[in-house]
Amino acid sequence: MHIAVNQVRDLELIEKELSSNPAGVLALMLDNEKVSQIATTFLYLDKNIFIFFGNDDELFDKIQFETNVTFTILKYGKIKKEKNMVFEPTYNLFSISISGLVKKVDEPKLLEELQQNYISKYKKSVEEKIDLSTISKAIIIDTEEIQAFEETGG
Repeated sequence: MHIAVNQVRDLELIEKELSSNPAGVLALMLDNEKVSQIATTFLYLDKNIFIFFGNDDELFDKIQFETNVTFTILKYGKIKKEKNMVFEPTYNLFSISISGLVKKVDEPKLLEELQQNYISKYKKSVEEKIDLSTISKAIIIDTEEIQAFEETGG
């Protein structure tokens, strides 16, 4: 088994992937000192990640705010063989990990703007009435570090 890992430094490419990717995994500390990982949809805006919760979402109430969290997306890419590879690749992954402090989005005007951006990302048509109760609360990952890698193996 061979693996080739390359760090991706192209911020434009990283931001394009963050804007278009539909879901990722949030790893955070809950109030019972338990680390939890949650697969979730998200919004990437102004170099930060925003994640939404519903009115009755118990998880939101258990989040330890002002602690470090990590958010990761994965994209399974086209398999491509590079000239200098000494093996036949069978997979290609592109991953982006973002770490930073998790905070509540308290400002109503900002929350409204984020909700509209989220709807634009995930809703094909906004003609019908939209139930905002499923995205009534939001958190922000105040980005401290972004790392991206491309891994090819086989």
